[in-house]
Amino acid sequence: MRRDLRVLLCAFLLAAAGLRSSASAETPALPMELTEQGSADELEAWRYLQQERLIRARELAEKILKRRPDSYVAHFIVGYVHHYGEADFPRALYHQRLALEIYERKHSRKPLPSDPWRWHARIFRELAQVHADLENHRERLVIIARYNELYDPDMIAEQAWSYMKMRRFPEARLAARKGLSAPDPTQTDVALNALCAIEFEAGNDGSSYEACRAALDHARQSHGRANAVDLTNFAEASRSLFRLDEAERTLLEAAKAPLAWYGNPWLELAELYTRQGRFAEGLGALKEIPRYRAKRPPHVRNSDRNEARRALAAYLLVVGRADDALRITDKALVMPDRRGHNSRDPGQDRAIVALLDHQGHQLAAQLEREKAAGLPFFKRWWQRLHSLWQTWQGWLSGQQAARLLGENDRLVGTLRIGTAESAITPPWLVGDLSKVVGPAVLHTAVDRARHKDRRPGAGAYYDAFSAEAALDMKRPGEARKLAQRALRDLNPSEPLLPARVHALAALASEAASKPVDALRHYDQAFQLDPGVLRRLAIALPVRLSHNAHPVAERVAEMLQRSPRFEVADQGLHLRVRAHAGEGSICLESTQGALIACSKAKPERRHSPEVFAQNLVATFHKEAFAPRVDLSQGDLNSLDGSNRVARDPREALFEGNDAGDVVEGE
Repeated sequence: MRRDLRVLLCAFLLAAAGLRSSASAETPALPMELTEQGSADELEAWRYLQQERLIRARELAEKILKRRPDSYVAHFIVGYVHHYGEADFPRALYHQRLALEIYERKHSRKPLPSDPWRWHARIFRELAQVHADLENHRERLVIIARYNELYDPDMIAEQAWSYMKMRRFPEARLAARKGLSAPDPTQTDVALNALCAIEFEAGNDGSSYEACRAALDHARQSHGRANAVDLTNFAEASRSLFRLDEAERTLLEAAKAPLAWYGNPWLELAELYTRQGRFAEGLGALKEIPRYRAKRPPHVRNSDRNEARRALAAYLLVVGRADDALRITDKALVMPDRRGHNSRDPGQDRAIVALLDHQGHQLAAQLEREKAAGLPFFKRWWQRLHSLWQTWQGWLSGQQAARLLGENDRLVGTLRIGTAESAITPPWLVGDLSKVVGPAVLHTAVDRARHKDRRPGAGAYYDAFSAEAALDMKRPGEARKLAQRALRDLNPSEPLLPARVHALAALASEAASKPVDALRHYDQAFQLDPGVLRRLAIALPVRLSHNAHPVAERVAEMLQRSPRFEVADQGLHLRVRAHAGEGSICLESTQGALIACSKAKPERRHSPEVFAQNLVATFHKEAFAPRVDLSQGDLNSLDGSNRVARDPREALFEGNDAGDVVEGE
């Protein structure tokens, strides 16, 4: 959850080294005071920094350091450019520490009014910000405490974020409340934003919703309009209470609001649309994510790249693009985000990526087996070996997810959909945990999560998760009861989870010798999300019929080998028709309603065998995944791969185009 503290970087008042807030998305000025102290070359470099000509400022500062390595002004300027122009936080910290050490050696740890104390104050503030970006929150609090001893007004509410990141919630609340009572209006902005984060991370969802609403209302009243962070924070609070319509409206407003350094409304819209099975809108939102990110300044441009990868991988999985999803999760597993301004647990995020990777490999294994159905004997078994390899790789990813979820009670938090602990876990993905951690472990974790969750609407999710665990524990009666209760109460606006529950109910009904109920549930699952049958490795019971044509007979033979079908006395009707000019495969419900149908015409160069293979492959592709027109160019652009990325050093030439946000989620 992004938390915008709206602290201007190094914008100090003449008398008190204070700070002001702004709702603008432009970099705040670095004013030169009338009594600024420094040598002529130092002040020249400082002027270029004020003008956002960062490369020139750094060149001059580095020349000064070659001649005078003890110039704290030059170290400050070089560190500032490394921080905001090049996103090199360790180097920025190195130079700011040197600047502080040199200043205090030359002057004093407690500057006098006659000393160049403004440089001292700037260095302290910049050190606090670099420590925040590096997640050195203990060190940051020490820096803030020293600053408050020396300068007024105090940095009060700013401490709340670091206390919250350290899970010291009482102290975080105290700092925020003190900030609310301070006369400086910036402290009010910071404090309200912090309270929104604190209550969310503390698991007080109702209180977080009210706090985020208060921060949003204050921004609108005080600044005329809210920025993207205020709005995305409130949208996340809305999601935690299952107010998905309100979350969507707020995120659409955020997409039009002034740019903020942290938070990307398009990313959260993409996750929401995927969860709701709105694939065309989800694709549109995914395309906007890299465009929005490119508008940020360098030091925050990649702060949520892994979040975007997670959203993209989830989308690709539900539209049946396993190989493309795995290319994304491979990157996400080894390239974590910078999380200094994200209130969520990074371990939780990695666990969800590992779980997506697990499902990606399982889906890839099913696709390999489907492909094998149309191949000759030897090629078929070679293809199945590929399928086993994918299954093994999925098992390894599942083990990684299980290890991460086993730490700090993360498994229970993952089940609390919409809360800070769940890391925006896709509800339709949670059932995979039954295979990853074991059904008994999942069943116990669901009971624990349910016991402490009093949110209206949460019970249906726990019923859905428990149904999967019960089915895997060979308790079909209990699974059917839980599934039916979940289907009664689940939000109809997010069909992916109900589709999975229908598929589970079908399996439970089959195990309980209720084939009619099973077919009804299979039909419903197909209507909501046909891809769920592939992701759950389900073989549909079908009555297979075909006309008397060699191609139709060959197609029927291939379909019997498909992992998606099992010929049974009672089942859906799978009808194959072929003649010289065309072939078709259609799946019908027990009442004769068309569920899925594919048609194809042979090309001149194709033999009857190739025509049969193509017809079976086309049916698998069209019947078991939603139709989304995704080119390879689209896929590259969604991950930013084919964009001319804005180099982190570009701000050295053109200046920071950043917003006024210093701390976020």
